[in-house]
Amino acid sequence: MDRRVLSIAVVLLVVLSVALAACAAPTTPKPQPAAATQAPAKTEPTAAPKPAAADAPVELTLTMWGSQLDVDTYTKRAELVHKKYPNITIKVIHVPTDYAQKVQTMIAGGTAPDIMEFAEDVHVYSAKGQIIPLDEYVKKYDVDVKSRFAPAMIDWFTYQGKLYAMPDRAGAMIVYYNKAMFDKAGVKYPSNGWTWQDFLDAAKKLTIRDASGKVTQYGFANISWWPYWMSMVYQNGGRMLDANGKPVMNSPQNIEAIRWYNDLVYVHKVSPSPEDYANMGNPGPDQLFAQKKLAMEWTGFWNLQSLKDVPDLDWDIAPLPRNKQGGVPVFGNGLAISKQCKNPEAAFRAIEFMTSLEGQMPIVESFEDAPANLQAQSSTAFLKPFPNKSINMGAFKESADALFAPFHPKWNEIMKIVDDNLSEVWLNKKDVKVALDKIQADLTELLK
Repeated sequence: MDRRVLSIAVVLLVVLSVALAACAAPTTPKPQPAAATQAPAKTEPTAAPKPAAADAPVELTLTMWGSQLDVDTYTKRAELVHKKYPNITIKVIHVPTDYAQKVQTMIAGGTAPDIMEFAEDVHVYSAKGQIIPLDEYVKKYDVDVKSRFAPAMIDWFTYQGKLYAMPDRAGAMIVYYNKAMFDKAGVKYPSNGWTWQDFLDAAKKLTIRDASGKVTQYGFANISWWPYWMSMVYQNGGRMLDANGKPVMNSPQNIEAIRWYNDLVYVHKVSPSPEDYANMGNPGPDQLFAQKKLAMEWTGFWNLQSLKDVPDLDWDIAPLPRNKQGGVPVFGNGLAISKQCKNPEAAFRAIEFMTSLEGQMPIVESFEDAPANLQAQSSTAFLKPFPNKSINMGAFKESADALFAPFHPKWNEIMKIVDDNLSEVWLNKKDVKVALDKIQADLTELLK
């Protein structure tokens, strides 16, 4: 799950809200929808801090992570910025691995990029003053962010009342399902509003074993990536941190949700265990689904690109199931401006344009991700991605129950504690309550 995993943390928040990462950062583990946004600035500022002349040449750098597809798409968008503003040139710097570490090294060395892509760990940087708030420029250029982006995406990149990144990509986790497998098993297709019990019943009927008891087709593919288990936590009324930022990891709701999720592997046996994955050569759910060994998987928009050319695969998408409430991870990133940027005015012009309708369309056209811009999400190119196949793209809009992971200044430390402890649970070597009690104690110490 390249970026997705990698942009984890994550997750179509924006897409969810269509009724529903300048200068540093990622994760991994990829929009929404209606007209044609205007060019960024309504009026030219009378006195830009830098450069002295509005049309003086400006060279900016932009760091990003991901695959060659991501590089190509950002490069195309950088070219569009230059076409819009001929004095602005953007050099795209690809940091495919150890993004956060390498960007922090650049910052420490005084060579920070001007524009940076960020995801779940954006507030690691905003809290340290390593990126600048954008509110001054939003006001100066009269950018209506509230109509351009879903509220949840604006909230994601806001810290202590200030906006630190322009939302760039945003797509909810959805269900991909094999229609032929559902038809053969006589199981009704997933639909908006289906429950945990509906999901489990379907996964049981869709898990097939041979005469020896070996699974030849799994109903679902459980993995340890946070958007999976965290969605269960939120759907069950749980949280990681409460409204005051205090950890509540060992709540009854969290214990019940994570136990239910892990039982899909070890009790109901409708999903591969870590050992099963290893025996299969460690494929991910995306690969198993494309190989027709999996009836359902949860993933993001990016998988459309992976599946569009798979022969003889009859598939569609649907919203995630829900329990006591909705809770859908949204994968998103934003574009931020480094504190070290010598021309923040030009950098803002660049990211403002890149998040306009015109600047977002290459994301849609390349199948890179879901765009954060609501108008791009409503475009025909987004809603009808395949000329000869009908896909329920409305599933993104229907996935309106966005959840917010605690995108906290200590996000990386929080997730290390959580992952280190839950890893024992996913191997069925530690009881869920014991693991969550330890996480609760460690987070309390970390955040006190």
